[in-house]
Amino acid sequence: MPFGAIRIGVGPIGWVNDDLREWGADTPTAQVLAEIAAAGFAGTEMSYRFPAGPAALRRELGGHGLVLAGAYRWCNLASADPELRAAEIAATRAHLAFCAAAGATAAVVAEGTGSLHWDRTGPRTAVEPLDGPAWRRLADGLAELGQAAAAQGVRLCFHPHGGTPVETEDDIDRLCRESDVALCPDTGHIRYGGGDPARVIARHARRVAYVHAKDVRGAVLAEVRRERLTFVEAVRRNVFCTPGAGDIDFAAALAPLAGVGYTGWIVVEAEQDPALHPAFPASRAARAYLGRVVGA
Repeated sequence: MPFGAIRIGVGPIGWVNDDLREWGADTPTAQVLAEIAAAGFAGTEMSYRFPAGPAALRRELGGHGLVLAGAYRWCNLASADPELRAAEIAATRAHLAFCAAAGATAAVVAEGTGSLHWDRTGPRTAVEPLDGPAWRRLADGLAELGQAAAAQGVRLCFHPHGGTPVETEDDIDRLCRESDVALCPDTGHIRYGGGDPARVIARHARRVAYVHAKDVRGAVLAEVRRERLTFVEAVRRNVFCTPGAGDIDFAAALAPLAGVGYTGWIVVEAEQDPALHPAFPASRAARAYLGRVVGA
């Protein structure tokens, strides 16, 4: 598979999870960074454990030969509440400035409005689909923030996410019709949402600017569907795993990117309990597997 200048990174959530903070709570930050470097990764994503200041973060990562590939933020850009939406845009602008100052090439965002767990107005028992005006508010917000990101040398990348109104293949297609935002496809979330990562990436390959490489344990996903678990419950059940440890064919999923000359980051990401699935050996194996797939 002939790729260009691919860089392979890893999210630190395999070691210390931002949402389930009991996962990896006793793991020292220095150990996380040392193991990311030792596993052969060129960069990492942001963690609540890392220095919050861009200069200090650069020094900390640089001491391990690493850079910040990207940083993630939940947004509520589709909110019908003008004050909430304005606050979300302001906070996301600050996120863009942080990414630029920290040296990240991508600012990754996901939409929480109407979601199970990430709507600022409170959790839900079922995802509330976006209506026409909500899609327009989302698209307008992404357009504004995309311009702001580009002015700072950063690419705004939208991450479709399980348990949100932008989860399924149809949702992703509509996002791409409604907006021109770059994509951060997450192979695991696409599969979780009932989609085919290879098909989605092929359809939108020229929009892809950043990739989350996540695998899925098919047997666990079947349990999740059968028991009607929420997204967070599915994560606690360890539905996700590192590439090569689950059911996704990454050669097929990533091949469309080679066809369009993709040269960005592919970032290993897997929310799984490090007490059951130790992060260093799992991530090192995933780095070797993806290296074979993309020739990097």
